[in-house]
Amino acid sequence: MHSVSQKAFHAVRKTRVSKEIIDQVRDLISSGRLEPGDRLPSERELALTFRVGRSTVREAIRSMESLGLIEVRAGEGTFLAGPSARNTQDPLTANLFKAWSTNFKLFEVRAVLEPSLAGLAARRATPEQIKVMRGILADQERDILRGETGKKEDSEFHHLIAEATGNEILHNIADSLMNLLGETRETSLQHSGRPNRSLKQHWAILEAIEGRNPTAAERRMREHIRSIERLIISSSQKLAGGEEGSMPSVTSERSV
Repeated sequence: MHSVSQKAFHAVRKTRVSKEIIDQVRDLISSGRLEPGDRLPSERELALTFRVGRSTVREAIRSMESLGLIEVRAGEGTFLAGPSARNTQDPLTANLFKAWSTNFKLFEVRAVLEPSLAGLAARRATPEQIKVMRGILADQERDILRGETGKKEDSEFHHLIAEATGNEILHNIADSLMNLLGETRETSLQHSGRPNRSLKQHWAILEAIEGRNPTAAERRMREHIRSIERLIISSSQKLAGGEEGSMPSVTSERSV
């Protein structure tokens, strides 16, 4: 837990002032600058920063508390609520925490880990492992043609890539990551056209692995993760009332 500097906020316009204050807090959550348990500046400090009266700040605080975004603790201050707070079943709040935790932390892990796994698989996969991967993608294609998402095969393909590295520690880490990504994977595959695009990207990754081209395998996996990340972040922003494209991309900011 850490205290958030009042410098993180800026003055607001006089129209719909309390809503603008709430929007700034939402943006800080979405960008990862505010995390559960963080302490907000005092009411007086916020009023000075926003250049509004303290009554306006109190109105915004009451609204955010009713949404479950913050917790006001007598004698301690105002804190960003955690996932276990009493009002986190509110769809907006749940989505904001999902945007913070899943979109940035899990995608950051994927950006670091999975391209490297694909590169190692291109070097080490056995002919039998490649054959199994081809069979899984064929199954995924059949599922999609039947109007299904192919979620099971999607997850299994990534599992097989990790297995093909021949490193059981990496394999176990990747399996844990796949379990955490279950809901996000399901969400992305529900979007129109996404199952087919995902399948096409899987085939491109497998082609690089089969061709023993680690560089291409890493690049295609990175592109695959980036496309999913953009889709999930875009969906989260729309639900949270944000503007598409305002969040930084985890995968576009690093070279892995």
